[in-house]
Amino acid sequence: MDLSRAIQDKEKKIQNLSYSKIYKQRINYICITKIMKVNILLLLFSLLITNFSLISSTKSSFISLLGVAPQDENYYKTETIKCRNGSNKFTRAQLNDDFCDCPDGTDEPGTSACPHGKFYCMNVGHLPVSLHSSKVNDGICDCCDGSDEYDGEVKCPNTCWEAGKVTRDKLKKKIDIYKEGVTIRKKEVEQAKQAIAKDKEELSKLKNNEKSLKGLVKNLKARKEQIEKAEEKECLVKEKEEMMKMAAEDKSDDEHKESSSSTTLDSENNGLSDEPSVDQQQKDEYENTEGLPTDGSESTEGLLREELGHLVASRSTGEKTEHQVEEVSPNKDNHGGNNEIPEGTDDKDHDNSDGVTILNDPSWLEKIQDAAQNLFQAINLIPAPLDKLDANRVRKDYEDSTTRLSDIQERIASLTEKLKHDFGMEKEFYFYYDQCFETKQDKYVYKVCPFKDASQEEGNHITQLGQWDKFKNSYGSMLFANGDGCWNGPDRSLKVKLRCGLKTELTDVKEPSRCEYVALMSTPIRCLEGKLEELERKLESMYNEQLQGGHDEL
Repeated sequence: MDLSRAIQDKEKKIQNLSYSKIYKQRINYICITKIMKVNILLLLFSLLITNFSLISSTKSSFISLLGVAPQDENYYKTETIKCRNGSNKFTRAQLNDDFCDCPDGTDEPGTSACPHGKFYCMNVGHLPVSLHSSKVNDGICDCCDGSDEYDGEVKCPNTCWEAGKVTRDKLKKKIDIYKEGVTIRKKEVEQAKQAIAKDKEELSKLKNNEKSLKGLVKNLKARKEQIEKAEEKECLVKEKEEMMKMAAEDKSDDEHKESSSSTTLDSENNGLSDEPSVDQQQKDEYENTEGLPTDGSESTEGLLREELGHLVASRSTGEKTEHQVEEVSPNKDNHGGNNEIPEGTDDKDHDNSDGVTILNDPSWLEKIQDAAQNLFQAINLIPAPLDKLDANRVRKDYEDSTTRLSDIQERIASLTEKLKHDFGMEKEFYFYYDQCFETKQDKYVYKVCPFKDASQEEGNHITQLGQWDKFKNSYGSMLFANGDGCWNGPDRSLKVKLRCGLKTELTDVKEPSRCEYVALMSTPIRCLEGKLEELERKLESMYNEQLQGGHDEL
């Protein structure tokens, strides 16, 4: 009985020990569980504190940079910030604190504290805009993203994506135009460079041709002048011959009259005169010419002219020349007025059957002409006969060469004037030199000729808007100045703003100020690759910002 009791007691002890272990384990589990719960609560609490800090920091950062354009954010990163006009300084803590520290509003871009401040609307999905600071928190939604009314008094819905659809469509269309325009521009630039190289080469060749042609024209001119002098000399000789012929004919008439008078006198006196015959006189005159100089000097030519003058005078006055008088007077003195036929005179030189002296062939006139011809040739008054064909050819060659030289010089001047202009960084405006562009607005026709002039036409009346001046704004506009003056005003002027377009055309001419005109011109030349890349980035950013904004419709 004692043994069974002992066994029961032992079993009770063992059971008690088991209960004790289980209890301890339960207590330990409960403690561990409680500790884990506490740790979890502490962790959650720390996370809440961290999140709250982050939210507070983000909110503070948002408020401090509110109204600042993205490109200006770096300006506000330092602890001490200068006012943009240099008038003052402020700390980062004073940014958007609703107190104006800078007169220009640099420290309050997101509030209405400064009267000259500007608020920047991001307008994600649409176009960003800058508002006057007075419109911030004024109860009116001015920004399509509602960022200007952040105080919560008014709830502004974000309508930028919807409002920006038209803008995005326009931007896409503009990008397409730029892409095609860039391709056209590249071709025109390449063609312009080739044209400039060709014109420069032509100018160089023309200058060489001008130099050679000047020498040819000079030689032809000298030859032409020689021919003209020879022709003039030949004409003078012919004129002299004609004068001698006329004088000889007059002399023949006078001698014939004298001969008839002498024959009549001889018949009355029944005797013959001792006066030499006409043929003998001509022979003596011919022999007397042998003493003249034969070197073609001016004295000889003057002597001949003087003699011919006497002969012509005798014809007009009917008087004898001094030479004729001298020839006749000695005979009268020697023979005392008796007209006798000298010894040795051949009877067949005269036929006295009818009392008139008759000249045999060849006549004394032909002899005189032959003698004069021989004399002139001897003293070089008569040049060798000119070759008429050669003379005409020289004249024609001279005229053709002179005309050709004039054309070349005119072309050289034109190319030189053209190539001196500034045609752009890549010579892209070279083809505009010889072009004009017109547009009609109301009753006026506006005409713009780059590198030359611009005008306004109304019927037959033309008003000059200006002469070519220069490019401005990195070849973004053309200026024409010093046009016709306005009554009691300045001289007219025109500014042509250049825009990207698939073809070159003049549009939209206005007169914003008196006598100062502004026009728009579209052209592929202004479709620049850099601008195309900028537009593509802008469109891409509009989509990316909208995606980051988490618009409900996306």
